[in-house]
Amino acid sequence: MRPLWALLRRELIATWTSPIAWVVLGIFLVLSGVYFYEILWVLSRPSAPYGTPMAMFFGGSLLSYVPLLLFVAAITMRTFAEEVHAGTIEPLLTAPIGTNAVVAAKFLGAYLFYLALWVPTLIYPLLLSRWSDPALGPIAAGYLGVALLGAVLVALGVLASALARTQIVAAILAFGFSGLLLLAGIAAYILPPGSLAARVLRHASVFELMDRFRVGLVDSRDVVFCVTLSALALFLCRAVLDGRRSS
Repeated sequence: MRPLWALLRRELIATWTSPIAWVVLGIFLVLSGVYFYEILWVLSRPSAPYGTPMAMFFGGSLLSYVPLLLFVAAITMRTFAEEVHAGTIEPLLTAPIGTNAVVAAKFLGAYLFYLALWVPTLIYPLLLSRWSDPALGPIAAGYLGVALLGAVLVALGVLASALARTQIVAAILAFGFSGLLLLAGIAAYILPPGSLAARVLRHASVFELMDRFRVGLVDSRDVVFCVTLSALALFLCRAVLDGRRSS
């Protein structure tokens, strides 16, 4: 465990001392604030659709997912690609710490930063509680969904960075891998509803998953799906690194 904590500390220091991290954090807070304000403005109109502000905040439209994929790609692109660019990937992989510790530290460093992006948004339900009585259960479930979905996206981003030689390529790959989840959700509505492919894709759909979380429905199958997909991406990442170590 000591090598893991040492590597994680190294990752956290490298992340929070990077200008890109603060740029990503600033842009995320500005966009999330504007998005939340727009939600309140829409819901205040007489012809407002049915829904609560926080439910719409947690993936109420496709526009809320695409920027999230871009943010995660920016967070994860440096994890391994930067090591390759700096020439430190070989010493890191040949050090007596184990590939599992390296992958876990890279993932946790990026994932903790991803979670930190969402911490300031906790002020939104606090503001709502001053003028209304928001249901805390669906809000907590929404944040759980954001955390689980983030684990999947970050794991895919770390895998993309392990496959890439440059950070730009890593970001493009990360966005592409995560975009496949969005395309699966879109394809689920295009295919015949009763077909096997449609049922499988609906289960893997990000939209379906977040629709359940943001209304307060926590399904153990969704939790298992996110954990399994994250673990699979990290397992493939380890396989890529093992292949690089042996080559």
